[in-house]
Amino acid sequence: MSTTLQYGFYLACSWLWCLGGFFPLILGRDYGWPALAAFTVFNVGGAMAMGFYFKNRSQQQDFENTHKPAIAIFSYITLAYQLFFMAWLGAVIGQVLLLPAVLLIAFVIYHTKKVITYWAQAFYVLSIGLFVGFLGSDWPPVEISAKGYWPHALLPLAIGFIFSPYLDITFHRAFKDSKNPKMSFLIGFGVLFLSLLGFVFFYATSLGNVFFNQAIPAAIIYPVVGFLVLQIGFTVAAHASELSTQRYLKPSLLGSSIAVFSVFCIGLLTMIKDSSIPWVNLPLEETLYKTFLFFYSLVFPLYLLLGKSKPLFLWVLAICTPAYSIGFLIGGEHSYSLTIGVAIIATVVVVKRQAQV
Repeated sequence: MSTTLQYGFYLACSWLWCLGGFFPLILGRDYGWPALAAFTVFNVGGAMAMGFYFKNRSQQQDFENTHKPAIAIFSYITLAYQLFFMAWLGAVIGQVLLLPAVLLIAFVIYHTKKVITYWAQAFYVLSIGLFVGFLGSDWPPVEISAKGYWPHALLPLAIGFIFSPYLDITFHRAFKDSKNPKMSFLIGFGVLFLSLLGFVFFYATSLGNVFFNQAIPAAIIYPVVGFLVLQIGFTVAAHASELSTQRYLKPSLLGSSIAVFSVFCIGLLTMIKDSSIPWVNLPLEETLYKTFLFFYSLVFPLYLLLGKSKPLFLWVLAICTPAYSIGFLIGGEHSYSLTIGVAIIATVVVVKRQAQV
């Protein structure tokens, strides 16, 4: 199999993590089908676009060298996000060994990283098998009716998915090693990743019942859990492999950091299970999950838009943080604050560019 197709599988599996595997549940619950449609279009289109943005490997390498610290931070946050989510899922279904299972899979892939694209192919086939098995069960219908305030979710989704892929270290690996990067990104996201997202949309109601309604239909949910364990294990391995290969961190320090944070997450999520934040009555675990989204929807895009001017970047980040926090964390009738945040960003970017003309 050519490296073009190999890295198509690699991209699909490295990008399907706890954001793509769980965030649609929240979007569907809070905003309905318009948000899910936007999530799909911007997620697939934004990821695919990176493969066409760079004209050649030299341009891609220059970008990677320029933004090396930000790319590393993106991976650190992404790793922490996966570990937190799997600890949360383990606490919800009463399986404390779920996160260790993910780490075991990641450990095996990491130590055989020379064949990581073959692991991606195997995991994709297994994921599709779990999808088929899930379809054979008595799963509840997907509820995607449009809900109020959905327009306010569209622009933050667009900004996040358009810009964040450029800081993903696994995307840069695929662009460098694929024989035909454009085709790898086209097939990887336009076909393979999109099919995995189809599984997510089918199981959204089932997994939502587990997290939001404390209903656990074991026969239905375990194919979904298996799917998430495989995909997130691969993502952890892919990012850890690149961080060590490119010497961002020593392997021993990276491994010990992952282990310590994993233990911390298991302890934390076990301790705060079913807790809520006083005054605003928000579920604490879901709020922590959404907090990670703040980086992908605001911090990383804002860095790419305004990062050359550090003071301006920090000022706009400080101004937009309350708007994004209210819109994402509280939502509902407060979702309009997301639009205010996007309007501030757009105004600053336009004024800045006009000043440079």
